[in-house]
Amino acid sequence: MLFTPVKLKSQYLSFFNDYLDNVEVFDEGNIKQIEHLPLKTYQVTNTLIAYEDNAGNFKVYHNNYLHKVSNFVSDYTASDHLIGFNMNTQLKVFDNGDVKNLSLTMKEYFVSDEVIVWYDDFEKMLKVYYDRDIFDLDDALATDTMNAVMLGENTVAFVDSKNYMNIFYYGYIDQVCYADRVKSIEPGRDIVAFVEEPVDNFQVYYFGEFIELETFEPVSYKTGDGFVAYIDANNYLKVFTNYKTHTISFDVPDFYEVVDQLMVFGVQDYFKVFYNGNVYTLESYIPDEYQINNNVLGYIDQMGNLKFFDGEKTTTISYESISSFNVHGSLIKYKFGVNSEHIYFSDKTYKND
Repeated sequence: MLFTPVKLKSQYLSFFNDYLDNVEVFDEGNIKQIEHLPLKTYQVTNTLIAYEDNAGNFKVYHNNYLHKVSNFVSDYTASDHLIGFNMNTQLKVFDNGDVKNLSLTMKEYFVSDEVIVWYDDFEKMLKVYYDRDIFDLDDALATDTMNAVMLGENTVAFVDSKNYMNIFYYGYIDQVCYADRVKSIEPGRDIVAFVEEPVDNFQVYYFGEFIELETFEPVSYKTGDGFVAYIDANNYLKVFTNYKTHTISFDVPDFYEVVDQLMVFGVQDYFKVFYNGNVYTLESYIPDEYQINNNVLGYIDQMGNLKFFDGEKTTTISYESISSFNVHGSLIKYKFGVNSEHIYFSDKTYKND
């Protein structure tokens, strides 16, 4: 099978609350009003904004259009491509402007970027929605429940009713091994990392292929978009990506975290970023507060200034005392003062006045 990695185009989507409490969408530099009153709830992803308006109506702003989805929603989870939402036990999906019914008797569901997994209580089946189609993962009639399920951006690791660990990827199911032999497992985008007992070797399922990375169990590991970062048995920080393993640091890291395309880590109190094969040293201290999305990073420095790493360079974008900030898509929104909200996008600052 030939697999082609999905390259997610960075989006620049957020919203303002102006001084009259109107809600205005920011869409790649264009600003337009969508509501007259504050939102009850909202979730912002790279490509859409899902929200309950002030009256409880469920709406989605996507592709320059405001969709009125339903009069109410019990719960919803928005990702970059899909929104899974339920009205009591009825499960639906919002997919590129279309709303589809998935189940009338949903018992439990999980949503990631390209897949939605749920247990259908009527059919007693574990199911997945992927690429505008529904696939059966497992017949759970005997167990009447959902076994262990873990989602990556476009991968699903699950234990079936025969107690085998499986991976769903690009519409196919590959069996890993007996579930009791899986010591740990973590799915990402186009990758699933796991440790298999009794030999405790470290392996990845990478673009549909099983590859052994280490003969010894790592101290820890974390998956991202097409890569896995880990601390090996010698306490070296390593990254596997593009079918190659790179040693990033021979010193034990103070910490490391993986989100999407970035790994941030600390070595001897230096704050560093690994992105696209390169290591960037950002600060000689570890910030107390930072946020990551796609290939960008926002953080507060020691002086209280807001800084933004865009995948290549770091820019100080505000010297104000920031009350809060959020990385939406590949831009950053921040608040200060009483009602001041700014958005930094493409080396320009947009204001809510």
